[in-house]
Amino acid sequence: MSENIWSNITKSDQYRAVNDLIIESNPGSNYYTLLVLSSVIIAAGLLLANSAILIGGMLVTPLLTPILLISLTMTLGRPFLLKKTFMVIIRSVVVVFAVSFLFGLIFAVPEDREFFSSVVFNNTISSAFLYFVVAFASGIAATFAWVRKKVTNMLPGISIAVSLVPPIALVGVWLAQMDIENARFFLMVFLLNFIGITMGSMIVFSMLKFYKVDDEVTADFNTLERQKNREEIERNLEEKKLEQKEQYENIDNIK
Repeated sequence: MSENIWSNITKSDQYRAVNDLIIESNPGSNYYTLLVLSSVIIAAGLLLANSAILIGGMLVTPLLTPILLISLTMTLGRPFLLKKTFMVIIRSVVVVFAVSFLFGLIFAVPEDREFFSSVVFNNTISSAFLYFVVAFASGIAATFAWVRKKVTNMLPGISIAVSLVPPIALVGVWLAQMDIENARFFLMVFLLNFIGITMGSMIVFSMLKFYKVDDEVTADFNTLERQKNREEIERNLEEKKLEQKEQYENIDNIK
């Protein structure tokens, strides 16, 4: 049974998984729109101490796919691909932090602070380690579900279990309240979650021999980069045409 699970992966399955992961992790307008919306929902859910709203926000967030892509690039051992993806993670964290920090400044934290924090986490080292274990298992499950198209319906549940955005949102909210101790703790929780997902995902990518699609991954990244550069060139040309048109119109007006 185990042999069937880990070895029955075709070349087309590998390429589809890689291609879909790259496309879903591409930081376009759709990605950032969903990220901002999920940040708003989660920050509001935290301040309302409402776990149902939090779950809704975790379902919306697109942050899981770039982390899986980081695991893939680390498995392949390609530093320049890793750098591109890591910058997406950094920008995503900044967006979530900024939204939650703003919410923390505008809206008051519930008077029952202990209940507010315990909506998602208990502020103890043992609970942080348990969330690392959950993140590690979720990284394995998420990667396996991504590769196995038949079980992709598991991904929403995994997004809820892994709790990626709430710790960052709590960092922003607590810093807005000048509570450095709590902010530092939840930053540690996010880092543990990030490391746990990455480690679990790398194990699956390695066991499924994704290093064999190395050239295809590079080709896909290069294609996306060329497409991005081409779009920028086209935008610049359009801007220059508009500038020239305005200049000609000004000259005609002077005459």
